[in-house]
Amino acid sequence: MVDQVPAILDAIFECTLEMINKDFSEYPEHRVGFFKLLRAINLRCFPSLLRLDQRQFKLVIDSCMWASKHDNRSVEGEGLNMCLELMANMAEADAQTCNSFFQNFYTSILQDVFFVLTDSDHKAGFKYQSMLLARMFWLVAGNKLPGPIYTSEQAPAGTPNREFLQSFVANLLSNAFPNLTQ
Repeated sequence: MVDQVPAILDAIFECTLEMINKDFSEYPEHRVGFFKLLRAINLRCFPSLLRLDQRQFKLVIDSCMWASKHDNRSVEGEGLNMCLELMANMAEADAQTCNSFFQNFYTSILQDVFFVLTDSDHKAGFKYQSMLLARMFWLVAGNKLPGPIYTSEQAPAGTPNREFLQSFVANLLSNAFPNLTQ
């Protein structure tokens, strides 16, 4: 199916996304099916995601994170699971693909995970939010990523990922919760 996935996505991805991106509640059955499809593609046809152009791939990542912000538990669960599985797939991809993915998406995914983790409307997803956060921290703490998780605008070249992550999370939390101190 790897060769057929781009045609399938061309036919349904953007038009379905356009249909469901107005709010978080219309077309609940389409939402669940859409995110199940994206997750199945990631699980069963991962190489097809790597063949997408940059814009389409970013839409897949954005969709995954958008799903994690849904109030519908099925949609939220599909999004969080897909993100967790995508992280695992990308960590095992070739070094160039892995570097590019984590450099471009690590911090934005981390911010989105913290957003839903600290939002009381998303308590039901706590298990998967925690698993995703733990996986992200483990990848950095265990030196599992060959390249930087930051862009040149975020930190000087050569900054260790662990050091960058500690600083980034400290700033993220102190900005979100002004009552915290360094």
